[in-house]
Amino acid sequence: MAYQSLYRTYRTKTFSEMVGQDPIVKALKNQAATGRVAHAYLFCGSRGTGKTSAARTMALAINCLEPREGDPCLTCANCLALQSETTLDVFEMDAASNSRVEEIREMLSRTDYPPQFVKYKVYIIDEVHMLSNAAFNALLKTLEEPPNYMVFILATTEPQKLPATILSRCQRFDFARISEEEIIKRLNIALTPDMKAEDGALRLIASAAQGSMRDAWSLMDMCIGMNKTLSEDNVRYALGAVSQDFLFSFLEALNHSDTAQALALCGELMRSGRDVQVFFREFNAFLRQMLSVQWLGDQVRDVGADQLKRVKAMAKLLDAGRLLFFLEKCQQAEQDTRWSNSPRAVLELFALRATLDSHPSSPVPPAPKTKPTPARNQSAPKPDIVSAPPMREPEAPAQMPPMDQLMAKVEGKAKHEVTPDEKTEKAVVEDSEAPIEAQQEDALTPVVLEPAPADLDLPLAQEAETAGQALAATPKDAWNNLLKRLSKENPGLHALVYRGRYGGYEDKVFHLKLDREDEILISLLNDDSRAGPIRAILSEEMGTPVQFAANGQIAKTKQQQEAVSDENVEALARVFGRDKIIIKHD
Repeated sequence: MAYQSLYRTYRTKTFSEMVGQDPIVKALKNQAATGRVAHAYLFCGSRGTGKTSAARTMALAINCLEPREGDPCLTCANCLALQSETTLDVFEMDAASNSRVEEIREMLSRTDYPPQFVKYKVYIIDEVHMLSNAAFNALLKTLEEPPNYMVFILATTEPQKLPATILSRCQRFDFARISEEEIIKRLNIALTPDMKAEDGALRLIASAAQGSMRDAWSLMDMCIGMNKTLSEDNVRYALGAVSQDFLFSFLEALNHSDTAQALALCGELMRSGRDVQVFFREFNAFLRQMLSVQWLGDQVRDVGADQLKRVKAMAKLLDAGRLLFFLEKCQQAEQDTRWSNSPRAVLELFALRATLDSHPSSPVPPAPKTKPTPARNQSAPKPDIVSAPPMREPEAPAQMPPMDQLMAKVEGKAKHEVTPDEKTEKAVVEDSEAPIEAQQEDALTPVVLEPAPADLDLPLAQEAETAGQALAATPKDAWNNLLKRLSKENPGLHALVYRGRYGGYEDKVFHLKLDREDEILISLLNDDSRAGPIRAILSEEMGTPVQFAANGQIAKTKQQQEAVSDENVEALARVFGRDKIIIKHD
């Protein structure tokens, strides 16, 4: 008899033989035992987790003449006929090679005929996500309302590629990856009396299978073909992996920042013909084992008993910071290897980075947060102290030159710039937002720093004092800074404030003058949800708590504005001439 591969020899035929899928096994056995069989099933999961085997077992169980608690007996006439594939009542199709709509229509044409010998006609479609859109559309109607004797079982590794209309018509079961311990138990079944296997060898096979039972059987089949004694070295050679001693030596060189030794080991790895990407994958798992042992100790499960002692001894010489650094660099190097034309360069670059780059020796706690200073124009950060610093005397504000000197400079500049040959230009004087006398009065008024109120808590008093020490901006500057910050931090509020004009600063209150008596706008700006952010920014700019009010009461009377305007006109007339001045009113 021809040799049959292990994964075909030991393919599960009953639900009880399935490993790692206990919830799914329980549900399918109950449905088969009670006769509550759905018309369509969807089995999802990664490769080698038992989807196709479960579909075949389900076909046997629902057609078995003598079921045993939901499991097929495998001895009745129906079970024997289905296993020998002598009946057409169970049809299996690979959608990867039969994805066209014509093939689906041909399959569906057979659903009109009831089964000949069994109770249910079962159609198993493997890799169903490979079907075309037209094929899915052709399958929809039959899948939604099939005949009473029809059962569809769809299997896929990529359920996200299936249309929602298909998913909604099926009972979905997600198959999980099989654990290494369960794979090892299953592999032990294939060991004959004349065949020996080391525990480390079986664990290597289970680890390389990555949760796939079929991959584990294939790897074991290949290793047995080399030598009937399954040793760890033979398995590593078959997998193209390095020895455990090499992994320990390489990690030790990285830990001691021994660049020469690390590069020498890289050369040894390349001379042995090992796959660099396989090495990075294995070294990545080795580093994760070290971290698991550090955090879990004896509770770690993915390390063999014979290897655990050595891993624990090595883990004591390392700390989490260095291991995390090595692990991050290893994962990055593994990704780079996939797209690099020179895997050796990636390997040596990883060794250089791991030994030469600065990396933490232990996890670094987060730095303590410092409280930001409230004043943006403060020259130095506020020291973190408990008691408030002594108040310095504020520097005397710079005195503005007299009005006569200002006008003399204006006249001299005008004489220098205006020539008889130039065209006559008319100066347009609009109503000023802030009259000249008001600006001069604000500029000549010295800033008086008031002590912090007694009801303020200590940190707020410290902030007010510190801001007062470095206060150099005028209220007008604070208002301009408010507009700049609002345009970046709160554009909506900036649009509302921008509709008004700066109305002055009086009794620690900033006033916003509106062009018209707009009650809605005044109400919006005086609301605490909008006035609060404005007060906070102005207080920060001024270095002391201030208030904000939006109203029209700060505007001067019409007679005052006309008087100031007349004085401004006279001053400009002396410079440019009265015949060159045009006055426009809003």
